[in-house]
Order: sequence, then C-alpha cells, then structure tokens
Amino acid sequence: MSSQAGVALLRLAAFAVAAILVGVVLAVFSTGASTPDETIGIATLQTAVFFFGPIAAIATLAFIVVLALTRPASLAVRSRATRFVAAAYAAVGVGLAVLLSGTWWGLLGGIGSTAAAALSWWLLGRPEAPHTT
Repeated sequence: MSSQAGVALLRLAAFAVAAILVGVVLAVFSTGASTPDETIGIATLQTAVFFFGPIAAIATLAFIVVLALTRPASLAVRSRATRFVAAAYAAVGVGLAVLLSGTWWGLLGGIGSTAAAALSWWLLGRPEAPHTT
C-alpha cells in the first residue's frame, strides 16, 4: 500500500512542477502582453515563448516519463530509479520555491511539490507489508 501512495505522490509532484512552469510561461506572457511599450512587450513575449516555453515543455515531458516509470510493471523493476526521480523532484521543488518566492503560487507550489516528492521518496523506500488473507 505504501508504494501506491508513493507513486501517487510522485505523480503529484511531477504534475505540480509542470504546472508551475506553465504558470511561469503564462505570467511572463501576460506581463509582456499588458506592457504599454511595444518594444519591451515584444521582448517579454519572446522571453516567455523562447526561454520559459521549452523549460515548461521539458517539465511536461518529464511528467510523462514519470507516468511511464510508475506503472506497476515498471515500478517493480525500477524502484531505485523511481526513488532517485523522487529525490530529483524534491530538489527541483526547493529550487522553484526559492526562485519563485516572490509569487504566492510559485512558493506554495514549490513547497507542495517538495513535500510530495520527499514523502514519495520515503514511502517508496519502505518495505511492503506481507499480505494476509
């Protein structure tokens, strides 16, 4: 049962990181779109699309990889890799919380992603209890 909870939390952490980064793209895009100076606005839009857009796309692809890695058949074989991915998402969540501490959604999302990934790492490392019927 703990591995199922760990998988769910790891998927939540991966989804939260992707959602935060898509939120960054949208926030920068809306800032550029609402800037009265056309030159600065276009430069900000380009930053949103060409810099933050690929980062959000990579995070979304990483979420898809996490979904594949945490299938029941894959999890039995790759439990150590899954724990490594959970630790990596905890580190990414801390980084997002620090970098986006000026926004409430970035800070809370980073903290939530870190907590979910850290708890997932812990739950995936616990031995399964034997099933008695």
